Amino acid sequence: MTEQEAKKLAEPIVKEVVNCMAEGRYDLIPDYAGFQDESITIEDFKGWAEDYLKDNELSHYDKYGVPNNFQPQYDKSLYHQFSVYLYNNGNGFEVDYDLTTDSEINDLTLIMEFLFVDNGVKAYIVDIHVL
Repeated sequence: MTEQEAKKLAEPIVKEVVNCMAEGRYDLIPDYAGFQDESITIEDFKGWAEDYLKDNELSHYDKYGVPNNFQPQYDKSLYHQFSVYLYNNGNGFEVDYDLTTDSEINDLTLIMEFLFVDNGVKAYIVDIHVL
């Protein structure tokens, strides 16, 4: 699997999770992804996400696909808001998605894992944190 193929597979799920966060519909997130750490509840996740907004005086998260104004020009690479990291063992891949507020990076990254299972792929939220 290539990074492009992995992105195509993951993007609809990441989009739904990000949109649930943007719309405050955290209760719908388990329809799209579980938590890698099974002891984490959706209320835990909501608390972390909402506390981050409050602590940083941000009003909301942008929906998936809102234009991102952060476009630095690095010497040998470009910044990507959606990054894919393929596992060497072929069992899956990780996605990092940089969240935004009003089209500006807010320093919070949604980290998800996608594992291949017999009937397709299983999505897990690994973490949301400042990278």
